[in-house]
Amino acid sequence: MLESLRRSIGLQFARFHFRRFPETVISFTDAISEAHDALLIMPLGNMQLLPTVIVIDVLKKRFREENITIVTGDGGHEVMRLLPHSPVVRILPTEITSFFLPRKDLVQRVNRRTYDVAIDLNLDLLLPSAYICKESRARVRVGFAGKQADTFYNLQIKQDPALSKQLVFDRLAKCLEMF
Repeated sequence: MLESLRRSIGLQFARFHFRRFPETVISFTDAISEAHDALLIMPLGNMQLLPTVIVIDVLKKRFREENITIVTGDGGHEVMRLLPHSPVVRILPTEITSFFLPRKDLVQRVNRRTYDVAIDLNLDLLLPSAYICKESRARVRVGFAGKQADTFYNLQIKQDPALSKQLVFDRLAKCLEMF
């Protein structure tokens, strides 16, 4: 119960913080194919890398490795093998506040670069990754649809809970290839 309350307070703080940044209407036509820099937020927690490899492959076709910044939890060694020349920003547990928001220094490390596209690969709305995605100020912010996702993402992929994680990421990859 206490964790749920803290998460709710963190979400309300994020919504209050981002109210200053109104969404602009953009055309998604060629939004990714014309992009230069991408931010890839890997699933936080114990999810295996395997289902996300198809999305990483799509990004490797569209961007140079040096232009893909990876945000990962304290693991993430597997993704560094797939993208050895990509900058990596690690999220340590101490860099998340008690309200599940990233600390200012973590956001500053992510924002040392500018991004055209930010992709959050977390299937559920996780406040730290969603906040980083929105704070990146990328023109296109991709995430999975869900309650409160409108606050953070301007391109949302609806997922079917009956599908395997592999199929969900396959659909995401196909969607990214469309743009």
